[in-house]
Amino acid sequence: MRCTEFEPLITDMKNNNIDKEHYHFDYNGFRFDVILSIVQGGYEILVAIHTENWGCVLSMNNNYYVEVPDDVYYSLRDILHLDWNTNHFNSIAFLKLLSERSPRHSNCQGVDYAELRHYLPYRHVDEEDKIYFCGWNDHTRDNRHARNFDKTEFFFGKAVADYCRSHNISSMWSDIPRDERRVNNPWDL
Repeated sequence: MRCTEFEPLITDMKNNNIDKEHYHFDYNGFRFDVILSIVQGGYEILVAIHTENWGCVLSMNNNYYVEVPDDVYYSLRDILHLDWNTNHFNSIAFLKLLSERSPRHSNCQGVDYAELRHYLPYRHVDEEDKIYFCGWNDHTRDNRHARNFDKTEFFFGKAVADYCRSHNISSMWSDIPRDERRVNNPWDL
């Protein structure tokens, strides 16, 4: 798909000698973090949903053509609980979100290299390294099965873990300190 909506931002980035621009947007209950990078031969779009430990890197050529690989689309579709038949969500809809929600002008700050560590496409974190509480996930809404009961019980006690077990609620955790949220009770959802 050709994503010409990126053109004003890219032009402004080039005019200001900025090679990376960071922006974010919310969609279907998830925060998408995006970094648009000017690279040799075109552009890269780094996309992440940090709360789901999901990320991808999309390549865009100088004519603003970009494709979403099938495995990326299917993994995103599963996270968002969307599909074409019910929600008319496909890779084109995803690319429109990315491009239409991009800013039209650079913030002229660039992106610090340390920020890029959160976007590594091969970032797989062991559960024991996820020590920062991010919130609660009520699985009665997405028809999945709750997990993390042992970790929930360790950090919050048996009463909270039992409540989560009986109400199909998971605690959510990250290894990234900035993802940490204030602790509240799962029954306050």
